[in-house]
Amino acid sequence: MPMEHAKRTYKDGLFRFYMREPENSLALCRTFTNMNLSPEDIRECTLDSVMFHRRRNDLSLFLQGQMFSFFEHQSTQNENMPVRMLLYLAAVYESILPEDFLYRAKRFPCPAPRFFMLYNGEEPFPDKKVLRLSDAFPMEGDAELIVTAYNITYSEQNKILQECRPLHDYSLFVHRVQENKAQGMALEQGILKAIKDCRADGTMADFLERHHGEVFGMVSLQWDEEKAKEFYESEARAEGIDFAIVNSIRNLMETLHLTAPQAMDALKIPPTEQGRYAAQI
Repeated sequence: MPMEHAKRTYKDGLFRFYMREPENSLALCRTFTNMNLSPEDIRECTLDSVMFHRRRNDLSLFLQGQMFSFFEHQSTQNENMPVRMLLYLAAVYESILPEDFLYRAKRFPCPAPRFFMLYNGEEPFPDKKVLRLSDAFPMEGDAELIVTAYNITYSEQNKILQECRPLHDYSLFVHRVQENKAQGMALEQGILKAIKDCRADGTMADFLERHHGEVFGMVSLQWDEEKAKEFYESEARAEGIDFAIVNSIRNLMETLHLTAPQAMDALKIPPTEQGRYAAQI
């Protein structure tokens, strides 16, 4: 797969890409909410980078018009997940609730949220763990948010994987790539062998048949930490610079009542670049 395509797909990640398949989202929600759901009961409301300041969550689903389920996949431990989930919830509420609901006298019904972290890493982690927002407070406060974390690292005894086939298949694929690397295979060879073995025994078979190229690109970058870091930092720097300059342009326009071209001239932005910034104002 060309590196530029791998770069674009890396930010989605295999977990996000695979679990957004409708049948996989359905299985995930049935497992973790114990609700008797049908495909028509689920609507995706995952945040994208445009909605939330270039940040996005892994997967959020709207269930029966009554509940949100937020899923975050982690390959490293993260005790700050309740704070992240709080920000995601606020962004989703802001995007779906009427603009004037905060000022209504009568209570407005909000969909109830559920929060799940799915850990698939190499460090020891319990089968199930509860993370609380209040644990981050240096003193007692009035806010609470609970994230239930599950260990989805592959093993034949992992109960949550036995209950959810898409999670089982995802975890097994990741495990096979790790095993192949541990046996001394080059990264690309290990990924290709994992894809071949999974397709042979029916693990993610249909998905891999349709998307083996994208999967190879995603996993290549996820395991090649140097390349992944290079791509991520390069984009982050570019986005950060753009964001800072656009803010400076807006500040000049507001405080000095300048037009956008005047503000950009004052900041000595080359005329050849002004169109790019004007589009972001």
